[in-house]
Amino acid sequence: MPLRPLFFVLILMTSATCVHAQTPPDAKKSDSVDTKTTDAPDEEKLPVTIVLVSGNPLLVDEVSESSDGYWYKRGNISTFLDRSRVARIEQPKPPGEPAGSEPAEAKGKWSLAHAAKVKEFFFNKFNKPLPLSAFGQSDLHTRWGLDHRNGMDVNLHPDGVEGRALVAFLRTESIPFLVFRGPIPGVSTGPHIHVGNRSPRSYGR
Repeated sequence: MPLRPLFFVLILMTSATCVHAQTPPDAKKSDSVDTKTTDAPDEEKLPVTIVLVSGNPLLVDEVSESSDGYWYKRGNISTFLDRSRVARIEQPKPPGEPAGSEPAEAKGKWSLAHAAKVKEFFFNKFNKPLPLSAFGQSDLHTRWGLDHRNGMDVNLHPDGVEGRALVAFLRTESIPFLVFRGPIPGVSTGPHIHVGNRSPRSYGR
């Protein structure tokens, strides 16, 4: 081969090598960036509280109800609790729902003559009587000056399984109610569901 063509071949080979050497080693990696790092984390699932008759709370991942008790799950382990050992089930509150003891109220037409419908619903669903703490006027309401003659108080926590079911039924039937999540001086001694319109503070005055 003549020297001149050989010289040009060597120059072309040297130029190609230099161009290849200047290519950044991470250039191709930029096309495969892991986009998972930009994803928002999953929303944390809030625990459910099982309050036992003894007063001890159990924090669990989820609860399902059976005819004779409750199954609760912690991680991958499921455990059964007899109904007689459970006082109530407290579900986590939805975001934005007030957590205080102030009553949440739904208004409508109501008379104690309609109480049988509420009792029948609860008995058919849970196979036990509606747990009433007051039906009509009571000594406590009289001392507080509340006209409770057309109301009844149900001894259920509104966030428990039975309480939520009752509230859902009252809403469906357009029955007025108030829910109390804690004591309020002169109004409520503790968590319960008041069925009926708000009691006016005028009784005995």
